[in-house]
Amino acid sequence: MKAVRASIIVVILLNLALLAVSGPLRATLARYELARKQTELRRLAVENRALLGNVAQSRRPDRVAAKAASMGVNLESEPVAGVVPVDRKPVAPAPPASRR
Repeated sequence: MKAVRASIIVVILLNLALLAVSGPLRATLARYELARKQTELRRLAVENRALLGNVAQSRRPDRVAAKAASMGVNLESEPVAGVVPVDRKPVAPAPPASRR
């Protein structure tokens, strides 16, 4: 009977010791996981900034023109009859000549 009681006490104490150790161990593992995720988040933020910079560079008109030229696309607009270019103001028609 004393052996059973002693083994029960040992098992209970062992369980309490495991509970005492598992709490801080889980907290430490959670902190390591958080640090890994924060590092990944920082890396992704830097990559995102670099990609946004590349997009901004690619949208510059001179870069677009250079890329179009390298692909053989002519960006110069050809004049169309009756259409006034955007950079020019339309000329007002001459007033009708007076009849005398």
